[in-house]
Amino acid sequence: MTTKYFALLTSQGAAKLANATALGTKLQITEMALGDGGGTLPTPDASQTKLIEERRRAPLNSLTVDAANSSQIIAEQIIPESEGGFWIREIGLFDAEGVLIAVANCAETYKPQLQEGSGRTQTVRMILIVNSTTAVTLKIDPSVVLATRKYVDNAVIEVKDYADSLMGKHVAADNPHRQYLQTASALAEIRDAGLVAELLKNLGLTEKFSGRFIGQQTFTTPGAINYKPTVGTKRIKIILTGGGGRGYGYLGWGTGFTSRGAGGGAGGTVIAWLNVDDTKTYPGVVGRGSDETLSATSSTFNGQLTAGNGVNTSSGDSGGPGGSAVGGDLNLQGGDGSDAPGIIATSTNPYRGGSGDGGVSYWGGGIRSGEGGSSGKRKTYGTGGGGSTRANPFIGSYGSDGVIYIEEFS
Repeated sequence: MTTKYFALLTSQGAAKLANATALGTKLQITEMALGDGGGTLPTPDASQTKLIEERRRAPLNSLTVDAANSSQIIAEQIIPESEGGFWIREIGLFDAEGVLIAVANCAETYKPQLQEGSGRTQTVRMILIVNSTTAVTLKIDPSVVLATRKYVDNAVIEVKDYADSLMGKHVAADNPHRQYLQTASALAEIRDAGLVAELLKNLGLTEKFSGRFIGQQTFTTPGAINYKPTVGTKRIKIILTGGGGRGYGYLGWGTGFTSRGAGGGAGGTVIAWLNVDDTKTYPGVVGRGSDETLSATSSTFNGQLTAGNGVNTSSGDSGGPGGSAVGGDLNLQGGDGSDAPGIIATSTNPYRGGSGDGGVSYWGGGIRSGEGGSSGKRKTYGTGGGGSTRANPFIGSYGSDGVIYIEEFS
């Protein structure tokens, strides 16, 4: 029985396929055309360069190798229900250059239009036997190509398998949602990201007492300092105390008589909370205590805080006043030096005198009368020197040096 319906390569198609096979290139079959054969069933001819009566041409839906026969290529096109009104008797495949590559005839079928009262989505396939399926490639414009139900069903299965795989990995991961905080980490992620200040701001809280303690720095050598905050420091508690004043000593008149003197004032103290930038350096000065030749000086920080020095006493009658304090959250006046008890002994008035103590600072008591001699200097920051026995010059114990003490918080 003679075959009635068949497909074949055109002469141009066969030449192009042979050339692609020889050169290792690809033949791009991109479109399918449908025709009505001029009203009768045509017989495909290898010399054809076009269909007898073309009615529709559009991009292919798919071009695949037949799973059951590796020498066969299956070309497929979907005609939507909105198109029709013509008979289908001939099929042609065209390449990217518009050359007719293959031609076929098919059982006559009418593709109706919706306005005719009937409509359907129709699939048209052409099976083409070639020597080398590897020399053929497919070019599709996804914006105009429709999909068959089987194609969609297969795609749904693939997507579901892929989604199930992703969900399995997601569930098995230790921390699949890194954009969210983990309760088990106790907000350490916020700290490590340097977002504590932003968190407190969003919560309407201040940083004054909210940070964690990082460390401390203490400056005790008199003179200029440069404070560099430890990395991560956002806020500090700072205590400044000025230098202490020296005491006064007087050696009584005549052999066998006692002396008397008075204490120097202590330095004032400033206590403050300050915001700082850990990339910057802040200047300050540690105040010195008075000695025999140099007077006491104040302690300062960054032009904001001043802890005044205690005052020397230059009389045996009264102690030196304590230093003032300015600029802090808490400003403490330094303690005054004690006055000398009794009166000065003379040849006609042999009463024995006494000596006063040095002023008390924030850190503790000063040198007591007669303690440590004229060069005594207590380790307690900013305290005044005490009165003592001393011939001219009438100088008692020295005042203690000041301090800058800093606690750092994140």
